[in-house]
Amino acid sequence: MKIAIFLLVMAGQAAPPDTMHISLDDAVARALEANSTLQAQRAKADARAQLPLQASPAFLPSVSLGLQGMKTTDPVGVFGLKLRQENFAAEDLSLDALNRPDPYSGYNATATVQMPLLAPEGIYGFQAARKAAEAEMAGARRAAGATRFYTVQAYTGALLAARQVAALDAALEAVRGHVNQAEAMREQGLVTGLDSRMAGLKASEIEVQRLAAEAQAQNALSGLKAMLDLPESTHLTLTADLSSLVSPSACVAADGSENPDCSWEERGDLQAYTAGAEAASKGVKKAWASQLPALAAFGAVGHYAQDAPFSNGSGDWTVGIGFSWTPFNGLAGVGAVRAAKAEEAAVKAERNAAYRQAEVEVLQALRMLEAAEEGATVASRAAAEGRIALEQAQARYTSGTAPITELLDVQAASTNATLSELAARRDLVLAHAALDLAY
Repeated sequence: MKIAIFLLVMAGQAAPPDTMHISLDDAVARALEANSTLQAQRAKADARAQLPLQASPAFLPSVSLGLQGMKTTDPVGVFGLKLRQENFAAEDLSLDALNRPDPYSGYNATATVQMPLLAPEGIYGFQAARKAAEAEMAGARRAAGATRFYTVQAYTGALLAARQVAALDAALEAVRGHVNQAEAMREQGLVTGLDSRMAGLKASEIEVQRLAAEAQAQNALSGLKAMLDLPESTHLTLTADLSSLVSPSACVAADGSENPDCSWEERGDLQAYTAGAEAASKGVKKAWASQLPALAAFGAVGHYAQDAPFSNGSGDWTVGIGFSWTPFNGLAGVGAVRAAKAEEAAVKAERNAAYRQAEVEVLQALRMLEAAEEGATVASRAAAEGRIALEQAQARYTSGTAPITELLDVQAASTNATLSELAARRDLVLAHAALDLAY
């Protein structure tokens, strides 16, 4: 009985959450594989990649097979079935038999092959479909680059939030130490009770900051889990450190020189616009070609039986060449050409705007990287100065040469400098990632 109760209690308890230790590189690799948005983009690209196959009947043969069974009293139908089955007899020529035939059954099995010989509209349609598929695939490559950047952003954001909580914990512990010190000095008659109250107020202020930072850290982890397609119950431990993540961009070396292998003109989105413009150009030609004649060869074989498919009966064959042309279809052809030209102009204008925007993004990313590098240096120096100043203020207060307000002000400045240093390190990591994305 006790064992049963124990098992029921254990079954009612929530299962412990999965724990995952993950580095930034592992997070990027997982996002590129499991991110749902990226998977959707790739699936769409795969779907568009089939467009050329769908347009291949423009130059490849098509084969169709058919099997039909029927029973009819239609005079024309009965007459045709008997002829095709080679069952037509002299008595079938009587007026009564021709006008009012008895019900008659038949099975038809046919195979038809058609081979385009001249299909200008189909050829240009195939070329346009191929370029459209290239554009979608290039867009998927760009989406992968964006996913990498957003993963770096989410990972470093979660890392920064966690470090900010740790920094505020340290500051809170230090200020509580100031409270204890002020109380000890008050008991010795060196200061009044005002010092401990002011330190206590500062501790409350930091505690409020810490609560908000803790919520932000949890939110940042949730965002990262969503990016990596991990359940919220997963206990995620980030193994990287902000100070160890800074590495030169793949396109710009540490000395500021650009990698000649990098070219922003090779970006996936720009290649997509280029392929799209080419597809639109083929679309114009397709619109013109729709007004040209088409020529195709065809062949067909058939077997006709009365009692069952492919039973005793007869067969025949047909071969030929078909020519089709609609020289005038109202003004539909003119409208199609004009619409295709307008579409081509729009796509080319969008491509030019995208190229100009990409160039601006690279210049902006270079400037932001330079600012981030200088900002990280300044913030690191300020944080070091803040720690030294805090030690000096602590000594001055202990010796009675400075009031508690000076110590608390320096404590706040040192804490802010530490938080600014953490943010500057994260900004530097993102600046490198943003530059790679811009290229």
